[in-house]
Amino acid sequence: MRYPLILSSLLFAMNCQAAWTLDPAQSTLRFVSVKNEVVAETHRLSNITGQWAADGKVAVTIPVATLDTMIPIRNERMLQYLFAQPQFPTITATTTIKPADIDKLSVGSTQIIKTDLQVTIKDISQTLPAEIAVSKTSDKHLVVHTVSPVLVNALNFKLDTGINQLKDIAKLQRIDLIVPVTFQVTLQKQ
Repeated sequence: MRYPLILSSLLFAMNCQAAWTLDPAQSTLRFVSVKNEVVAETHRLSNITGQWAADGKVAVTIPVATLDTMIPIRNERMLQYLFAQPQFPTITATTTIKPADIDKLSVGSTQIIKTDLQVTIKDISQTLPAEIAVSKTSDKHLVVHTVSPVLVNALNFKLDTGINQLKDIAKLQRIDLIVPVTFQVTLQKQ
C-alpha cells in the first residue's frame, strides 16, 4: 500500500513543478512615449513567447517587428532608428520566480511578487526592478501583469541616439528618455 501513496506524492510534486508556456495570442507589452512634454502615446509589442521552467527560471522573447504605434511610418522609423530591427530582432527579459510562490495559489487568487528583470535591448543588458501580480485563473492558466510600470531609461540601453534621430525627423522639441512599460501575459501549464 505504501507504493501507490509514494507514487501519488511524486506525481503531485512533479505537477506542482511543471513548466509553464507563455501564450503569445494572449500576451502583450505596452509602453508610453511622451513628446514635447505634453503628448503621451501608447505603443505595443505582441507575439511574445516564453517559458517559466520548473526550476523557476523565466525567459521571455519579444519580437520588435510586432511594434504597433498605430501609425505605419512611425513603426518603420522606430524599427529602423530606435530598435535597429534587422540587426537586433528581439528584446529579451529573464528573471527567477520560485515555483513554491505560485504552487500554493488557489484558483481565483493573486500573489504580488517583487523581482528583478534582466532586460536586453540591442545587446545591452540592464537589471530593472518590477512588481508583478500572478493570478491563477485555473489549474492550468496563470495571468501575470505589472502592478506598476517598469521604468526603462533609454540612456541605459544607448537608445538616445535613435530617439534623437526620431525627434529630428518628426521636428519635435523633445522625446522623454524615461519610458514606462507595462505587460500582461498568460501562461499555460505544459
